[in-house]
Amino acid sequence: MPNFLFHELDRKICLTCQYFCNCKREVKVIGTKVFIAYEKDLGACSLRNNFPVVLNVPANNCSFCHYKRWIELP
Repeated sequence: MPNFLFHELDRKICLTCQYFCNCKREVKVIGTKVFIAYEKDLGACSLRNNFPVVLNVPANNCSFCHYKRWIELP
C-alpha cells in the first residue's frame, strides 16, 4: 500500500513520467483533490538504467530525458 501522497500532478517531475517507477504508484481521489500515491520517496528512471531518482526532480533534468506524461494520470 502506497505511503506518500503527492498532489503536484500538473508539474513535469519524475513522479509524473511514464519512464519513472520501480514500485507501485496509483492515482487517488480524496474529497475533491487528486493525488499520486507512492510507496517510497525514491524511484527509478528506466531511461537511466533504473538509476535512483528523487520523486520531485524536474523532468528534462538530464540530457537523455524523454519525459512522457504517465498515461494513468487524469
